[in-house]
Amino acid sequence: MKIPEFPDLRPLTTDDHKMLVERLSLAGPAICDLSPSNLFIWRDCEKPSLTQVGDSLCILIEPHSLPAYFLEPVGGSRRADAVRICLTRAGSVSRCGKALANALSAQEFDVRPLRDHFDYIYRTQALSELKGKKFDGKRNQIRKFAGNFPDYDFRPLEPSQFSSALALFRKWGERRGSAAASGDSPSFSFECQRHALERAFQDYQRLGLVGASISVHGELQGFIIASLAQAETAVVHFQYANAELSGIYQVLLRDVCRHLFSGCAYVNLEEDLGIAGLRRTKLSYRPLRLEEKFEIRARVPGLQNSGFGTDLR
Repeated sequence: MKIPEFPDLRPLTTDDHKMLVERLSLAGPAICDLSPSNLFIWRDCEKPSLTQVGDSLCILIEPHSLPAYFLEPVGGSRRADAVRICLTRAGSVSRCGKALANALSAQEFDVRPLRDHFDYIYRTQALSELKGKKFDGKRNQIRKFAGNFPDYDFRPLEPSQFSSALALFRKWGERRGSAAASGDSPSFSFECQRHALERAFQDYQRLGLVGASISVHGELQGFIIASLAQAETAVVHFQYANAELSGIYQVLLRDVCRHLFSGCAYVNLEEDLGIAGLRRTKLSYRPLRLEEKFEIRARVPGLQNSGFGTDLR
């Protein structure tokens, strides 16, 4: 289906997947917001729409609980012009990579880092081996889990397990108080996560998703879902487990890096969304780097600092 020229837009459809894989591969580093799978998985809550600005593909995101914004323009030789045009339709161009942020004029644009949305990038080999003193705690957790459940079953996630995975997710939400599970991020509410997970299972093969599961005594107790399409990087979209089984998260991530992600140089565990516990956990795995992201707004005399909220860490 043809992409309309700005200012016209049309909603993202499942028929766009092949086109997005081809065009978003031009985006460079595997920022999770520009993962084709993420755009489809979260479309019920984020309402992505497509438009063409010159040679650039531009994607408008309209979350139900946040102001609309464009993702960074993809492709084309005049991305600064595309940013200017996008800012006539939405208040910001957000989740932008460092290369675009550095290329823009500070006299014309306000550019601010979005620390809560930085992606955590790791070497796959480091997560599969967990070598060194800094990972003593992770290895102890793994030994504890393996000692308690020596016959645990790790395997690729199969369609026959999808209903069990959804049931596990519901239990995960109940333990954390459902909607409150997302901390201060309304766009990451329990309902949005549920819709996204159901979409992932519905379009699992079409989107080329991969996954793995851990079962204990024949019952599914943890699973992970990812895509492998970008820049030698596995982008992890979901990871849920029964935290009452100590060490299960550490075993799940280690085993998936050893087996499912072995052909990828890097793993992207996505953002922490400012959730303190999630940030501590992701930092404890010693990321290779944080993939920085920025928000861009038009600079207005006298109002340079307006409208950015508090996500400036």
